[in-house]
Amino acid sequence: MDPLQITDRDRLFEMLAQRRQGKSRIINEAEMRRTLKQRVRGQDHVIDDLCRFIRLQWGKERRGNPIASLLLVGPPATGKTELAKALAEYLFDDEKNMLRFDCSEFSGAEGKTRLIGTPTGYVGASQGGQLTRPMLSNPKRLVLFDEIEKAYAGIFDLLLSLMGEGRLTEQGSNKTADFTQSLIVLTSNAQHEEIGKLSDQFDDPFELGNAVRGLLKDAQTFRPEIVSRFDQIYVFRPLEGVVNAEIAALKIANTAKDYGVEIEHIQPELVYEIMELGDVAKDTRELARVVDSKLGDLLLKAREEGRERVRISVDALGKPMLEDACSEVQHET
Repeated sequence: MDPLQITDRDRLFEMLAQRRQGKSRIINEAEMRRTLKQRVRGQDHVIDDLCRFIRLQWGKERRGNPIASLLLVGPPATGKTELAKALAEYLFDDEKNMLRFDCSEFSGAEGKTRLIGTPTGYVGASQGGQLTRPMLSNPKRLVLFDEIEKAYAGIFDLLLSLMGEGRLTEQGSNKTADFTQSLIVLTSNAQHEEIGKLSDQFDDPFELGNAVRGLLKDAQTFRPEIVSRFDQIYVFRPLEGVVNAEIAALKIANTAKDYGVEIEHIQPELVYEIMELGDVAKDTRELARVVDSKLGDLLLKAREEGRERVRISVDALGKPMLEDACSEVQHET
């Protein structure tokens, strides 16, 4: 047999590269479910269907639009943004590979320019857009539009192109940002009471998603052409008391890690106190501030003492305290 010609060798290398790329497109669905459920509580019905859908979309070798365009709806503080963060970390290796836009800050006409940059000839044209410029440097990202119903109407024109064609042209540079390797996630609290009633009527996620599409179109929450761009719509349910406690415990554990400390055990009464003070059912950001206020000094003290793992209980007055290795206690100072 004749030796491989140079063109044949190039084709062989290309096939091998494609095969390696194919392996990277395989998602372990069970592992993904476990990972997401560790961070997002009380929404297993969303995560189970979402992981199957993402696995299928991620596995496609050819696409002309984003990996998926998702709309997450439901009451505030039910885990929509947290799920987006968890997806970014799992799919793109780092939560920092998420671009997040709070749409309440993009309610004016200038919002569209902020995303795709200033036209040529205007001040700041060389800086590019807050959306397009990061995507030009790294197209493998999760892009999150939080509370999309608050966005300026012109931004929805960008979304039509972004979700439909998988690309946006940056003003000023005229460079095209590629979104075909990205995941687009939009969240909305709009119509959540009416949507909640629909969720009681449908168990199948596909049927519920179609019912929500109809509601959003009838209520004119979004333009019909925008609603049709959503690959999947997921409905988040209100959180129950025990789930709120689990979220509070997770937030406490994450705050401890910020201080370089791992919590082996924390007294349940303290978790419930922090949960109530933080009003987790309304605002998980407030919960983070409460954790810092209640435990920050204690966790910093533990790190300064060289402790990597701690147990936290309360004294007779209900104040947090550290337990040492000999079961003696060191009170908060």
